[in-house]
Amino acid sequence: MASIHFVTFLLLVAIGFLLPSGCWASACCARSSAAPTLILGEDQAQLSFGASVGNVVALADSEGAAIFGGPGKTDKTQTYRLEGALLLSDRYQVGGSFSLVQHQVAQNGSQDHSIGTGDTRMSAAYEFMPLWSYSKWKPQGFIFSVVTLPTGGSVYEAQSPFASDVTGNGFYSISIGSIFVKHWAFFDAFLMPEIHYSFPRTFQTSSNKFQVFPGFGGSIGFGVGVSPGGGNLRMGLRIQPRLDQPRAIPTLDSPFEGSLHVGNCDVGFDLSYLISASDTAMMSYVDQTLLGPAMNSNLTRNFSVNFQHRWER
Repeated sequence: MASIHFVTFLLLVAIGFLLPSGCWASACCARSSAAPTLILGEDQAQLSFGASVGNVVALADSEGAAIFGGPGKTDKTQTYRLEGALLLSDRYQVGGSFSLVQHQVAQNGSQDHSIGTGDTRMSAAYEFMPLWSYSKWKPQGFIFSVVTLPTGGSVYEAQSPFASDVTGNGFYSISIGSIFVKHWAFFDAFLMPEIHYSFPRTFQTSSNKFQVFPGFGGSIGFGVGVSPGGGNLRMGLRIQPRLDQPRAIPTLDSPFEGSLHVGNCDVGFDLSYLISASDTAMMSYVDQTLLGPAMNSNLTRNFSVNFQHRWER
């Protein structure tokens, strides 16, 4: 069964890279965990380096209530991410990202930390609604596919105290979605729906071997931005609720034993500045405690900085 799932995964990877491609413009939309690395402007390639600090500040229970942690416990993640995208033709492009994660956990006077790679992501996109002619209402539109490789440490194979060696999600997954972007004189807006599927995976611990079935999930992101006076500065607001089905872990007692639905909502505030025609700097703050739905999920607050360089066609 595992070999069948792996073959299916390889086929989906191949399909993903045969899809038509596209990429993020520096002054429009902030990066999201569900979005591919995209070139939206008239560029041939782009490379981005970013660093972020995230803190778990609350836990959402099955009823949606947020339980904030006490001062004796901290769970902090520092992530350093390298992302790139390349235009293959006028409407096709590919991208990818690699990250290094430092995870620190402290509780009741004890602490532990680990450093490791995060999950690796590869994407392909196709611009099916290009901006070849101006329209007051028609947006720029992309369809995309993102494949995630579990190169980070999973919670199901954690070895260190407090699970500080967890640096990734732990599953092969694929997402398919679309992005619609529209610019006006001083304003811009985007909409990004996506669905994703994580493949079952078998984990081996020192005392046990078990299989986890993550299943399907989805999210929808939307946001607006303003560039005062049409200048190089952009301020943006974005919202992205996400819901994932329960992870089933079959046992001898019950073939359906597992977790509950997981949901949270990102609320992001972005500030970017166009340093030159080819360089952009960005700062972002994302808070998962401001809006619902949220259930059975750690809620984080994250601050990130990013620098992007682009090469013109």
